[in-house]
Amino acid sequence: MGGVCAAAGRGAEAVFLNPASLSQLEADAPSEIALGYDALLESSYSGSVAYARPLGRDAAFAAGLLYASQSAQTKYNALGDSTGKFAPNDLALGAWYSRRLLGPLSLSGGLKIIRSQLDDRSGMTAAVDVGLLAKHIADIGDGPLDTGVSLLNVGPPLKLGSASDPLPARIRAGALWHVAPNFDAGLDVNLPVDQDPYASLGVEGRLPASVIGSAKLWVVSLRGGYDQNRTRGVDGFAGFSAGAGFDFSALRLDYAWLPFGDLGSVNRITIAFRF
Repeated sequence: MGGVCAAAGRGAEAVFLNPASLSQLEADAPSEIALGYDALLESSYSGSVAYARPLGRDAAFAAGLLYASQSAQTKYNALGDSTGKFAPNDLALGAWYSRRLLGPLSLSGGLKIIRSQLDDRSGMTAAVDVGLLAKHIADIGDGPLDTGVSLLNVGPPLKLGSASDPLPARIRAGALWHVAPNFDAGLDVNLPVDQDPYASLGVEGRLPASVIGSAKLWVVSLRGGYDQNRTRGVDGFAGFSAGAGFDFSALRLDYAWLPFGDLGSVNRITIAFRF
């Protein structure tokens, strides 16, 4: 959905984008574990594991891990001679808690431990995430409107050797309009500390089994979106995205394709199990 997730996030992996998404879990919902893999540009890739479970009627807990790396890079000495290879990598391990407050409002927060390694040097820091979700704050036509906001990666800089870099903190705010029972449209505004603000748009249409008269508990989803940030400095077809999801009650599979113009494309896949 073009990265729209401030109010649209669902599933265990949504905790990485707005931890208040945990409040979407119903009290009697099963636990969920989601495994994600992103084939990024060139030889880069990332992966994730997220676990979420409800804690009674008004609370939920999640834990997750994010990992990013690329293929081995050649290192050189001061004379320009090759001295071997290394593979840079970044890892974040976190836990989050969400609670429903009075009315439609839910508040959540979490702590992440972040580690980065570059050849023989590594650094570690911590960061805080905060999320807010408000369900059905208004009606547009016959469709309710949800809103959400998250503040991510707030913490001290990450230091590698003598170099220190601030964390990529950001504020994301957005809304999700339930246009029809099986069709949603969303808008997010992103305010990263290290880039100019940008907007994302997304839509999702769902086909539940009941629509075609089946008693089976499955849903097929089609998604599309546009992310303004992915068009910056990129030539060719970029910014748009498309994807599909298949939810079979105990098993969920999601796929997204994101073109980056002349640079290539990114493929994302998530498989989740409920138990």
